[in-house]
Amino acid sequence: MKFSKINLIYYSPTGTGKKTLEAVAKGIGIMEARRINLTKPFIGSFKVSAHELAVFTVPVYGGRIPPVAADRLRRVSGKGTPAVLIVIYGNRAYDDTLIELKDITTEQGFKSVAGAAFIGEHSFSTELTPIALGRPDKEDLAKAERFGAEVEAKLEALTYPVEIAVPGNKPYKARGPSTSRSPETIVESCTLCGTCAEACPTGSITVSDKVETVVETCTGCSACVKVCPTSARVWTNEGIKNAAVWLNKNCSAHREPEFFL
Repeated sequence: MKFSKINLIYYSPTGTGKKTLEAVAKGIGIMEARRINLTKPFIGSFKVSAHELAVFTVPVYGGRIPPVAADRLRRVSGKGTPAVLIVIYGNRAYDDTLIELKDITTEQGFKSVAGAAFIGEHSFSTELTPIALGRPDKEDLAKAERFGAEVEAKLEALTYPVEIAVPGNKPYKARGPSTSRSPETIVESCTLCGTCAEACPTGSITVSDKVETVVETCTGCSACVKVCPTSARVWTNEGIKNAAVWLNKNCSAHREPEFFL
């Protein structure tokens, strides 16, 4: 199978998934690429031809695809289009995310020909409670590129898409209880630059003479925390802080990416 075009389809609030995806695409080696960024709050619908390749990337939230990302994945449709599935998790586990991604993309007309689970710095990671700090690192990106090369070699040997099996359970892992919480703004440190609002995947943040957040639509992705140039966006929620402490204590062992070809 030969492809003239690759579609890089991603929901990546903190950028770890996008960084991994670009390395995979480099390894696959198809020159012409279309990037479909599902992270933005306002997106349209997209169609991918059967003669092109699609590579999907989503983060893991509590062992599942974030609901907002699942909704946006359903705005992308294929027509028997070969797809590579990638999930990014914060060093705990990816549980049922990969099989959920396969199910959604299959419903949308794609055929899963390869999959992988990579590690990215956890959304709740801080200097005090590091969780997979700095990942994907140089070695991760090299492995992502190698995975891409292995995908390319597999596809070249095929004449039609052959679907793979991926780990996970059905029914999927139950989502945790819905709670309203969001990062807070340290007024004294905030310059009202608007970077946090631009980064928010749900459009929950507005900036005028102060920063305001619609707590009910915050997904807890920490994009605003990660991008704030003055470190003015912080988590003060005790549940989040306790989770970060637990993850730092129990999920610090180095994990390696997993490939499914």
